[in-house]
Amino acid sequence: MRNPPLARRLATWCRWGSVGLGLAVVGLVGTGGWVRLSESGLGCPTWPKCTSSDLVAPGGYHSLVEFTNRCLIAAVGIGAAAVLVLAIIRRERREILLSASLLGIYLGEAVVGGITVLAKLAPWLVAIHLILALVLVVNAVALVWVAWHAPRLWEPPMSLVWLGRLTGVSLGLVAAAGTVATGSGPYAGSPGTKRFPLRFAGAVEFHAVLGVFLFGLVVATGFLLLQAGAPRRIWVAYAALVGLVALQGALGYAQWFAGLPVGLVEAHIIGSALVVAAMARFNLELAPPRWLLSQPLRGGDLAYLEERDAQARNLEGALFFAKQAEPKI
Repeated sequence: MRNPPLARRLATWCRWGSVGLGLAVVGLVGTGGWVRLSESGLGCPTWPKCTSSDLVAPGGYHSLVEFTNRCLIAAVGIGAAAVLVLAIIRRERREILLSASLLGIYLGEAVVGGITVLAKLAPWLVAIHLILALVLVVNAVALVWVAWHAPRLWEPPMSLVWLGRLTGVSLGLVAAAGTVATGSGPYAGSPGTKRFPLRFAGAVEFHAVLGVFLFGLVVATGFLLLQAGAPRRIWVAYAALVGLVALQGALGYAQWFAGLPVGLVEAHIIGSALVVAAMARFNLELAPPRWLLSQPLRGGDLAYLEERDAQARNLEGALFFAKQAEPKI
C-alpha cells in the first residue's frame, strides 16, 4: 500500500479486530454451554427464525438465552467478514486465508447449529457443533498469531516439534471424548432430549484417562524445552498451557465429585476453549507451518528487526576483538 499512515492504521485495525474476534469465539463456546446447561436448547424451536412467526425471541428466559447465543454467532460472522475485508485491502495473503477459512467454518457451524435445533438436539449433532466451535478457536488463535507475530529466531529439535504435535492431537481426542461424555450425561439442552446410549460414568472415566495422558505429555514437553534451551516466548506460551491444562483437570474432578453443579460445568466448558487456544498458541510459537512465515517483514515486526540488529552488532564486536587479539607478525 502506497500510503504508509493508512497502512499502519489498517494493520492496527486488523490486529485488534483479530483479538476481538478470538475473544468472541471463546465467548461463543461459553454461551453455547449455558444454552445446554439452562435447558434452553429449544428456547427458539426453529431456525433461522426464533419461532415460526418471530425472528427475535418473543420473551421468556429460555428463548432469550438461545437468542443471545444466536446474536453472538452473528457477531462472530460479521467480525470475520470485517477482518477478511481488511486483509484483502492490505493484501496480506496469510490473513486472507485464515480469515476466509474462519468465515467458512463459521458458516458450517451456523448451519450445523440450525440443523441441530431442527433435529431436536440430537446428541451427535450437538457434539459436532461443539467440536466445530473449538476448531473456530484454533483458527482464531492462528489469525491473532499471524497478525501480531514477528519471524521466529529459534529452531526447535524435531523431537520437541513432534511431541508438541502429539500433544495437540491428544487434546483433540480429549475434547472429542468430552463431547461424548456430555452427550451421555444429565445436561441435554432440553427436557426429554435423546442421549448417547452409553453409561455416563464410563464415558466420564474414559475422558478422564485421556486427560491424565494429555497432562503427562504436557509435563514431558516441559522437560524437552528445558533440555533444548527454549527462549522466553516459548516458555511463556508453555506456562499458559500447563497452567490451563492443570486447572481444567482440577475443574473436571471438582465438578464430578460435587455432583455436577452448573457453575463448575460451565467453567469446565469455557476452560476447554481456553486450553485449545493455549495449545494452538504453543504449537504456533514452537513450530508454525512454513506458509505462515512466508510473508515479508512489516513495520509491526520492529521487535524482530531490533533483535536481529543487536545480534549482528554483537557478532561484529566479537570479530573485532578477535582480530585485535591476533598476534602481529
